[in-house]
Amino acid sequence: MRAPTRVLTRVLARLLADALEVVLSLLARSERTAVLPLLPGLESFRWHAGRLRAWRTAERAAREVPAYAAFLAVHRAPGAPAGRLPASGPSQLHRLPVTDKQSYVVPHRVEELCRDGRLPTRGVVLDESSGSTGTPTSWARGPVERAATSVLLRATFRRSVGGPSTSGGVHRAVDLLDDVPVVLNAFALGAWATGMSVTAALSSSGRTKSVGPDRDKVVTTMLQLGPRYRYVVLGYPPFLKDVADDPRIDLTGYDVVAGFGGEGISENMRTYLLGHYRRVVGSYGASDLEINLAAETDLTIALRRELLVNPALRAALTGTVDGPLPMVFQYNPLDYVLETNEDGELLVTVARQANLSPRVRYDIHDLGRVVRVPALRRLLVEHGASHLLGVRALDLPVLLHGGRSDASVDFYGAVVTVDEVREALYAQESLATAMRSFRLLRTETADAAVRLDVAVELQPGQVVSDHDEAVLSTAVLAHARRRNGDLDSACRCAAPGSLPTVRVVATGEGVFAGGSVALKHRYVELGAS
Repeated sequence: MRAPTRVLTRVLARLLADALEVVLSLLARSERTAVLPLLPGLESFRWHAGRLRAWRTAERAAREVPAYAAFLAVHRAPGAPAGRLPASGPSQLHRLPVTDKQSYVVPHRVEELCRDGRLPTRGVVLDESSGSTGTPTSWARGPVERAATSVLLRATFRRSVGGPSTSGGVHRAVDLLDDVPVVLNAFALGAWATGMSVTAALSSSGRTKSVGPDRDKVVTTMLQLGPRYRYVVLGYPPFLKDVADDPRIDLTGYDVVAGFGGEGISENMRTYLLGHYRRVVGSYGASDLEINLAAETDLTIALRRELLVNPALRAALTGTVDGPLPMVFQYNPLDYVLETNEDGELLVTVARQANLSPRVRYDIHDLGRVVRVPALRRLLVEHGASHLLGVRALDLPVLLHGGRSDASVDFYGAVVTVDEVREALYAQESLATAMRSFRLLRTETADAAVRLDVAVELQPGQVVSDHDEAVLSTAVLAHARRRNGDLDSACRCAAPGSLPTVRVVATGEGVFAGGSVALKHRYVELGAS
């Protein structure tokens, strides 16, 4: 293509993207109009328009965001001119360098990650995550994205809460006063992203009580208000089970929906929870990005359950029939462009131009892949699952989320990494010289309770009885909690008896039987017994 033609094409793409941005910004001001671009029949438009928005967002970020301009300067291709975006149009989005927390966020001040290199004086919220580093990271949210996220969160909330019971959840006939639910927000509050954002989004359009991950407050509130109100309890999956198991209240006498986030669940756990809640539905988000990137729908829940009994479909969608079952969500490709790199990790571009701190091809180090609806429909027919075509659904792409790629696990919404567990173990003098290997175990019991434990394998000749597991558990957990603020918060809200423990075994015993002589140790095991 000749240079003048390329320039003209780029100018037209900018004009089209800017016009689209104006229209979508106007629609996003109201919950009623914000859902119009999600109407059925617009699948192809949403897919391609989202990429146009993402490219234009990247182009503006290269000019307006100091951190991104500096990042491009360092990562530009050999011979490429400085200060120019390497993607000449939406089809070239894949040419942009990949960003992540360590390469892009950590080296820069918060202001440098924002447009014009400054924090506005009004309408800005700073969220926080500490994760595995122990040093809090602040994430700046501007007024435009907070408003858009709030509107879409309310729309997603209404669709999720108002839907039918999923796979036979309990629903006692209760004489309700009205149809407006009481939302009990049990996500961690304070500077953490999800809790305060959920409260801000939902409190303006209904009844919300922000209780944090405090089971007593949830139970007390429901007992005080009684069964004549509908309830939505939002929290981490283990916490939702703690509420369901509380002997002070029988949830089957109430109309209660459970909304979860922060970590996934097994379908066994969903089935267990559906014995207490009318509906159990989750969402996917991240502090680095936004809290509501994708959500479960009737289609994704039915599809995930189909994957358990249909290995041919599972292989076609995920490439394997082994390993943990991925979580399945749907998302809006107008707002989020999701790609998968060669390592199977998700790259996320938030397409909204007006976001204060843009994210372009951001690797959150989660495993996943995207399947568009036309391709999904073909696979359902080919692999004997055409009955799912009748499930109520929007024609939005499906996200198969396979968990974290960085050898970490979740506990009450906190991310726990192998490195911080290793550090905590080696801080114990009596254990450091005796330990041969260790493994982080995330298990689920028959009654769907989730446990997180550390199995320690001793060197040959070492004696198990020389190590007091209770003392080690206390010391190792205390060390890890000091390093990881999210874990500390999770432990404070965990049910009694569910805190992580250390178990010491002799060489080649327990989970290490037959496998500890491998050249490369395996440090994480999901679903271990």
